[in-house]
Amino acid sequence: MLEDPGDDYIETVDALWSVYKRRILRERRATGKPVPEHNHWNWKLKLEQERFENSLYTCFAIVRDKPQGLMMLKYGSEFVSRCAGQQGKPLVYLAYLESAPWNVKEYSDTICYSGIGTEFYKMAIRFSRLLGFSGRVGLHSLPGAEGFYANTCQMISLGHDPKYDNLVYFESAIQ
Repeated sequence: MLEDPGDDYIETVDALWSVYKRRILRERRATGKPVPEHNHWNWKLKLEQERFENSLYTCFAIVRDKPQGLMMLKYGSEFVSRCAGQQGKPLVYLAYLESAPWNVKEYSDTICYSGIGTEFYKMAIRFSRLLGFSGRVGLHSLPGAEGFYANTCQMISLGHDPKYDNLVYFESAIQ
């Protein structure tokens, strides 16, 4: 796993993944199948936005021969828990998580590596603990990933957030 892989690496990932994403987009449109919700993501632009906003953030990459996934975590005074018993305590905000197109069932019939999202979630919890946040992690989920966060990650749903495109907001369950 790479922490803060750097701009050149992120640009390389965007270029590599975009080839697969464009092909899938054409195939999906031709067959009328839905396009994965994060198909339009551009990591270079996401990093530029965070720098513009002066956010505290870090990125991670999982690499096995080639980039298998990217994740951006944000933290700072504006990221606090909403869960009962944890309200107001700092947390790590999982801003973006994306597996390489060849690891996403909507993109590929033959997955190279499964479990990328789970590994990233575990890393977010470890990072939260490293910062002294007791493993608290929050995120807004794309609709297609809600089941993953609720079932696989066992996160707590705090309902739809009208301030954030009405996406469901989740937080890690702290014991």
